[in-house]
Amino acid sequence: MDGLKDKNGKLKKSWLIGGIVVLVIIVGLIVLMPRHLSGKYSHTTDLLLAKSTDTLEFKGSKVTEFDGNKKINEGTYKLKGDQLTMKINETNMTATLAKDKKSFVVDSADGLANLAKGFKYTKNAD
Repeated sequence: MDGLKDKNGKLKKSWLIGGIVVLVIIVGLIVLMPRHLSGKYSHTTDLLLAKSTDTLEFKGSKVTEFDGNKKINEGTYKLKGDQLTMKINETNMTATLAKDKKSFVVDSADGLANLAKGFKYTKNAD
């Protein structure tokens, strides 16, 4: 403990400044780390003459799937770095989030939902 104090028994300025810098860096990292997504992300598929838009809405740790304006499924998701994992009903899906967090690409999904592999969902301008 004596190394932290000067001759007068006060904290050395270098330790105090260093501690403040470390604290600011830690707080900054915590603030900048995304914990949740928010808003709607959509993908439109053109199949011959039919056009279909699938929308995923993220609120808190919940995700809701819409076909047009009709709610069709609900689930939860987790975000770790750029990896997005979703469980919608009993279907697991993974995706990679873009650095700007304005889009993600589906990497894999269970069963028939794996047909969405490679689909890019883009954040709607709300």
